[in-house]
Amino acid sequence: MNSEPSLTHRTRLGSVLTRLGRDFAFVLPGFFISLFAFVLLVPLFTLALGTAVIWIGVWLLPLVLLVATGFAELSRSRVRLWGGRLDQPAYRRGGTGITGSLRYLTDPRRWLDLLFETLIAFPVRTLTFVVSVTWTAGTLGGTTYVLWGHYLPRGDQDSPLAAGMLEALTGGAIPDAVATSYAVESVFNFLVGVVFLLTLPAVMRGLALLDATTTSAALGAGPASGYPVPAGARVA
Repeated sequence: MNSEPSLTHRTRLGSVLTRLGRDFAFVLPGFFISLFAFVLLVPLFTLALGTAVIWIGVWLLPLVLLVATGFAELSRSRVRLWGGRLDQPAYRRGGTGITGSLRYLTDPRRWLDLLFETLIAFPVRTLTFVVSVTWTAGTLGGTTYVLWGHYLPRGDQDSPLAAGMLEALTGGAIPDAVATSYAVESVFNFLVGVVFLLTLPAVMRGLALLDATTTSAALGAGPASGYPVPAGARVA
């Protein structure tokens, strides 16, 4: 009789783990892609501006915009693979020859791609990467502290956070030898790790939504594409 609730519980857990894995796969690589785009596009754009007075930069700018559009297409593809809905915008086509390539300079969409990949995506994805790594480290470090914490140096002047909180809660009734013991510190770090673990799916979902929503708002075809719809969600 209890098999059905157990099956439901396993199904929900599997759904959470699947969604968590998808969010990790979306958030973590985004930082490295944006870092590569930033270190490539910014020097190219600076070089194009610096050499525009001798016309070299004028011919280089269309190439910069095409590279930025390539990164923008990659950003759109990543949002769609994550499960978001993002309509494809229309670009102005260039022509043949040097004169035709200059038509790319008249396309506001390509300039928006450049702006997004250099000034917006990199800061946003740096933030999401740092928070995701920090939260994951807190989860793994806290829940496994009992296995590796005793290898850390423990001097006479150490004042662990766990001991300070325990003494504050008990008004100093707990002896220092107990409050500063490795067992108390291990239990404290384990509880902190459990908190990080329980909140990790929600944090990763929020970080993925931040990245996907920012990307969709900047690179989507219109206002209707500004908010991604994750996979599995119902769309009216």
